[in-house]
Amino acid sequence: MQDLKGKTAVVTGGGDGIGRTLTLELAKAGADVAVTDIRADAAETVAGEAAAFGVKSMGLACDVSDETAISEMASQVTAELGSVQIVWANAGLGIGQGFTTAKRDNLRWMYQVNVDGVIDTVRAFSDSLKEQDEFRAIGVTASMASLTHPDAGTPSYSASKYAVMGIAEGLRTELAPDGIGVTVLCPGLVNTRIWDGARARPEKFGGPRFAPEDAGAHWRDAGMSAEEVGRWGVEALREGRFFAVMPNNEASREAVAVRQAEILAGIRYPGD
Repeated sequence: MQDLKGKTAVVTGGGDGIGRTLTLELAKAGADVAVTDIRADAAETVAGEAAAFGVKSMGLACDVSDETAISEMASQVTAELGSVQIVWANAGLGIGQGFTTAKRDNLRWMYQVNVDGVIDTVRAFSDSLKEQDEFRAIGVTASMASLTHPDAGTPSYSASKYAVMGIAEGLRTELAPDGIGVTVLCPGLVNTRIWDGARARPEKFGGPRFAPEDAGAHWRDAGMSAEEVGRWGVEALREGRFFAVMPNNEASREAVAVRQAEILAGIRYPGD
């Protein structure tokens, strides 16, 4: 397992949930950490928790739907902590609507965060990563939704995570010659506040909207702990694994096999 002591990592969307755990697990392993979130106070709180492990840390605001903001964040991190060896593009959100039912601004918001945000985060650090030797790695937080048929209520979210999987697999191929590893984290249902993601929605996409607490009951009752998911993600990255998959139940695991079987059943060769 790769020793992370003395490495520097940046985690987007690290103010709570899986991102918070990823940050703390990296810090626990000895890495200096920069934690970013659209909410500066949340990022700073997690940075304070990380510092308790005896590493350097910083928390700063970054809206990953804004390419310029990501570029500025990368400059700030490098200026304060030096060259980065680990980039975890974790920031993401979900909307429980379909392509034909969602407000267009909601779709734009989700895709700019979930898809463009991953691409732009990696691009902001890629030149520096390529210039370095020794251990370097990129983590990408996807979902079990990247591997299964979409749920009826969340097809647009699932499609965004299909894209995230494609980005991660593309980066794996693209960056292998540079010796940069890639890990894609695919958790099932997790007890986070993803159901209340609009509480930090930027004005350009309609501004904040706060969901009632009972809207999160399903995540609290059936979701896995973010701590367990984050630990598996960092462990996989340190081991050099590409897939870090954690279904929340057997049905979620079986859904991967069902989709795979349907794909294989749809294969025909010319002349068959």
